[in-house]
Amino acid sequence: MKQTLWTALTLAGLAGLWAAVSSSASEAPVRVGRSLGPEVPALEARVSTHPADADALTRLANAYLDGGAPGASQAALERAPARVRELPGVADARARTLWQLGFTHAALEAQRRMLDACSERECSPVLVGRAQRRERLLSELARHGVEDPRQDPRRTALAYRISMREAALDLR
Repeated sequence: MKQTLWTALTLAGLAGLWAAVSSSASEAPVRVGRSLGPEVPALEARVSTHPADADALTRLANAYLDGGAPGASQAALERAPARVRELPGVADARARTLWQLGFTHAALEAQRRMLDACSERECSPVLVGRAQRRERLLSELARHGVEDPRQDPRRTALAYRISMREAALDLR
């Protein structure tokens, strides 16, 4: 009798725990079977056969991000060789990926490392300008205590407005 009672109580406790945990999980869009664009399969093939091709990896990561699949972008970037991940274009895509995944502080750190790398080697002005704007926004998000911009849209909007006021024109 005691064993039956304990079994019933255990099952009831597990059912309650499952109900509490499953109802608090946030929804995430599923990308399985959805097209991310016509260029993605070709880029995936290129990156898989030439893992050191930083340009193809950057374009693939950005295509994933543009298609709303930051997890796929993160996976592609993590599979790249370490020396490729440190290149400025790939590092910029990594910062953008972390930001879209909701990791503001990690994205800010990655963006700053990318800008430091551009101070040591020549980077395109477009890449540097985009990275500087994102770094300002991420700094404001961190200053306002926003880790995941989707969780606090009001403070995210405030940080965005402040970061755009501090924009500067560099005419090098």
